[in-house]
Amino acid sequence: MGVRRVSPLPLLLLYLLNNSVSKVWTLNPDDPNVCSHWESYAVTVQESYAHPFDQVYYTRCTDILNWFKCTRHRISYKTAYRRGVRTMYRRRSQCCPGFFESGDMCVPLCTEECVHGRCVSPETCQCEPGWGGLDCSSGCDSDFWGPHCTNRCQCRNGAKCNPITGACVCTDGFQGWRCEEHCEPSFYGKDCQQECQCLNGATCQHQTGECLCAPGYTGVFCEDTCPAGKHGSLCQQHCPCQNRGTCHHVTGECSCPAGWMGPVCAQPCPFGWFGMNCSQECTCRNGGLCDHISGQCQCMAGYTG
Repeated sequence: MGVRRVSPLPLLLLYLLNNSVSKVWTLNPDDPNVCSHWESYAVTVQESYAHPFDQVYYTRCTDILNWFKCTRHRISYKTAYRRGVRTMYRRRSQCCPGFFESGDMCVPLCTEECVHGRCVSPETCQCEPGWGGLDCSSGCDSDFWGPHCTNRCQCRNGAKCNPITGACVCTDGFQGWRCEEHCEPSFYGKDCQQECQCLNGATCQHQTGECLCAPGYTGVFCEDTCPAGKHGSLCQQHCPCQNRGTCHHVTGECSCPAGWMGPVCAQPCPFGWFGMNCSQECTCRNGGLCDHISGQCQCMAGYTG
């Protein structure tokens, strides 16, 4: 006899059956999201009962024709069996309202997808940092950060707030945790990394690096003194010096040429003096007049020398 080959179909069906049975999940009634209730169901049972029947029996009597035997009837009962329906009760577990079954657990149900978050309770999304809205689809406004955008930003001076961490991204010219501080005096710009080029005591604008010159200086980097005839802040003040006196570029103080004196060099040297700062004494004699600038003598009539 040949070897009988077994069809693979029954084996496949058995595998699928076992595999499907192994994936039947059972809810844990102790899970807080699992609700239980009692339900009734009907089962067919075989039950016994007393079945009545007519029992015939005989008694002695005076009936001569029947040989003094009379027929009698009575209702008797015997045990019989029949099919019946019995109501049974069992405890049934199912997910509470607002939850649905996933494997052996009841997980919350959110009708709208939590775009940037997860569903943590019925119709309630827990948003990722930086996102808000009922379905976590809205980015935080500029002044808020964190989950559900509930934290207010502390950034100052126009700094932007990171919607996820709340960290401040400072604008040019500012530094510090909340961007509350200006750059150090010698630095400016983004993250205060650029070094100022200003000279002669000029102030460096902390955002642009532009030089604000000290009084008496001008130029892109304040490298030049004020032009002749100007002094002071932004070199906008006019020098008051007369008679070719020179003006200090910072204070405006006049430096008088030889032969002149006074705040604006408007007064000649006093009689008998000449030269720079009127510090030289004239040596003219016999009534000769001394030039207040050069000290040269102008002799009276009849004199020379």
